[in-house]
Amino acid sequence: MSKNAATELSKELIELLQGEKIVSLITMDETTKEPNLSIVSWLVAHSNGKVIKFALGHKGTSVNNILANPKITLGVTGAGSCYSIKGNASISDVIEKTMKYRVVTVDIKEVEDVIFYGGKVTVEPEYVKTYNEDLAKKLDEEVYGMLKE
Repeated sequence: MSKNAATELSKELIELLQGEKIVSLITMDETTKEPNLSIVSWLVAHSNGKVIKFALGHKGTSVNNILANPKITLGVTGAGSCYSIKGNASISDVIEKTMKYRVVTVDIKEVEDVIFYGGKVTVEPEYVKTYNEDLAKKLDEEVYGMLKE
């Protein structure tokens, strides 16, 4: 672990990571053993600062990658900087609701501020959902209910 790294999330990062954020997920491809990047937004940091949960579709590439190698990295932009959050992930069985999901629970091992020297994030990334508004609301309610358990 880097000498500047922590073993849990700061209060500011816990507050930031309560969903609806663009978070990079880096896993190791189960076949090629190369890094694989995807994006998650259904993500919740728990108040103890030691656990993050996020939801994935039940058949996603990231699910298979995590099952093959549970070491992951989350990339977060916000709270004035960019952070690398490393941990060991475990995956739930398939949860059938409006969609079929898997909940990923990450036990955090290292949190490091990785922005370049003298850099500061002044505006956080934003996005909009481009599909049915009612469906988006229903999915969000289902998923955040699962993640906050």
